[in-house]
Amino acid sequence: MNEPDDATALHSVSARPAPAVRRLWIAIAIVAGALVVINLLAQGLDRAVGGDRPGGATGSSYATAPGGLAGFGSLLSRYHHDVARQRGPIPDHLPPDDATVFVLEPNALTTDAASTLLQFVTAGGRLVVGGESPFYLRSLRDTPPQWRPGGAASWTKVDRSLGNVRDIQGAGQGSWSSIGSGRAVVGDGAAALLTRDQVGRGEIYFLADVSPLENAYLANGDNAAFGLALAGDAGRPVVFAEGVHGYGTSRGLAAIPDRWKVALILVALAALAFVWSRARRFGPPDQSRRELPPARAEYVQALSVSLERTRDDAGALAPAQRWARARIAARAGLGAQAGDEALARAARSLGCPEDEVAVLLAPVLDEASILALGRAVARVGGDGRMQ
Repeated sequence: MNEPDDATALHSVSARPAPAVRRLWIAIAIVAGALVVINLLAQGLDRAVGGDRPGGATGSSYATAPGGLAGFGSLLSRYHHDVARQRGPIPDHLPPDDATVFVLEPNALTTDAASTLLQFVTAGGRLVVGGESPFYLRSLRDTPPQWRPGGAASWTKVDRSLGNVRDIQGAGQGSWSSIGSGRAVVGDGAAALLTRDQVGRGEIYFLADVSPLENAYLANGDNAAFGLALAGDAGRPVVFAEGVHGYGTSRGLAAIPDRWKVALILVALAALAFVWSRARRFGPPDQSRRELPPARAEYVQALSVSLERTRDDAGALAPAQRWARARIAARAGLGAQAGDEALARAARSLGCPEDEVAVLLAPVLDEASILALGRAVARVGGDGRMQ
């Protein structure tokens, strides 16, 4: 098979990307991919916790949106109430008997939760419950107030039990058309914002419209004083039931949904697989470039020029003669001290003609002898190397 010439080989090598450049592009791709994944995860977590914009569930003391109660919670803390946020199911955490519990705009209120709240109120606690479309009223009282959408945006008929509250302003989202077994505290029997039921040693306040306590309306009218009056005397513990808004007991990493955890694990495994597929394997380092075969034509020409300059053909080609004789002796099984006759017979047995035999036994004298020696070396060469 013919060897490719040097120009073709060099062109082939130069056309291939250098390993250092390839590793650089791989590193850039890994970093870019990692940044994209981190950005997507950050955006997902940002949306999950509400981000840097007001958000959260309506009626939740965690919520900073207009319909949240974060401002109300801060107000109670400023006025010396010990504010707690109860996460998870209500039956798992029975509030203290001297506390006020706010259950506002609940998404769900189970029978067990209603029973726990009634037990709390009967023992002396205060429950403030309400919101739009109150589906839970029958779970708390046999004759509850009747809710209807729409109501006054300003309530000025306020019972003296609420102190100096004179004007309560809201969004008019709802009102009580019938006060049931309780009595009206804000409004009257025909239309009320707040009613009160005595239950055992405690009391339940039914709030038809939560908006006066929300962030958007808390600063209007006497709404702040109204909220403080509902909480009770200064120093009374206040508990916001947050489990009814979907807040579980788990926090931190444990609060991450299982589907998110599976997705994060799969993303991590995919990233590791990509890095492993692109990483350098253990072993010797890669060469910076492929070793090319020697330029034989140029080498032979240079060697011939050097030999010609010596003007001593016999001395220059003596190593080739010695190598050829040693090679013939080895192939014929002769010893290192074999004589010329034995070597001549061995050379003939290997197919060497008389001119090649003669040049192996006598010094090189002319150009014909040089060519004959070259043919003899090629004939007996095999896989051997000159010593």
